[in-house]
Amino acid sequence: MKTLKKIGSILFCLLPVILAFGIQTLVTFIAVFLKIFLEIFSKWELFTESADPNFITESILNPVMSSIMDSQFLAGISAAYAVIAAMALGFWYWKRFCPKKQPRRKISSIINPWMVGGLAVMMLGMQYISTYVVMLLAAINPGWYQTYEELLKSVGFGDVTLLLAIYSVLIAPISEELIFRGVTMKYATRAMPFVLANIMQAFLFGLFHANIIQGTYAFVVGLFCGYVCYKGGSLYLSILFHMMFNLWGTFAPSFLNYSGNSIFLHILIFAIAVCAAAAGIFLYLKGIQQRPPMEAAVTDNQG
Repeated sequence: MKTLKKIGSILFCLLPVILAFGIQTLVTFIAVFLKIFLEIFSKWELFTESADPNFITESILNPVMSSIMDSQFLAGISAAYAVIAAMALGFWYWKRFCPKKQPRRKISSIINPWMVGGLAVMMLGMQYISTYVVMLLAAINPGWYQTYEELLKSVGFGDVTLLLAIYSVLIAPISEELIFRGVTMKYATRAMPFVLANIMQAFLFGLFHANIIQGTYAFVVGLFCGYVCYKGGSLYLSILFHMMFNLWGTFAPSFLNYSGNSIFLHILIFAIAVCAAAAGIFLYLKGIQQRPPMEAAVTDNQG
């Protein structure tokens, strides 16, 4: 009986991800349907008068397919999905995991300069570690990297627009943290030890990205986001870390990544990145120790 209950609890952890995938599918379907409807509506007279059997394909479906592959359209779908998912999962998280009568914590009881510095240093280390994860996977199978590059181009990362920047730096981190480090990890930590719960949510986070390259480094980043959230005791912290990571990944100039052939320099950069990630964790934990106790923060708020 206990085993069945345990299995049920673990399976329940999948529901937030299933809900998010359902929202993504529904938003995509509605957006494509509206595109087709508007295209038909704009050419309705020609549509009713034409006797050409290829008219629908050439004058409606082909333009629709072309516009669907437009980076702005894809970014718009991603942003719309992420906003809806954030609202749905945010409501779920608020109803299930946020105490109703507990006073709001002071900012100093959530984060301080030591923690911000730790997150920044940790993020820089993770950026270079994830770069080398991508390089390793590309060396194993160049086709994986080609698929990844085509995906980035399709959503416009070759020429970052305002919509894509807002989605990448603000909307996506909030939505994804609510899904994976919020609802999913909260349920998972009730069904298993934190280490296993963190691996589970990070695996689902990687799987959600639906390609080997992005999924693998998303798994690695997801582990760090889970650690940041769990140790800091607040989802706001993993959201901030995720925003930092995406901000650097979106706007950092390419010359900051070494692309030469020196194996020695690559090993040196990777070693420095690992040390930076470790140093970031150290600073972050030091900052956590310097926060005022929860009870003191609540007392201050009540006073």
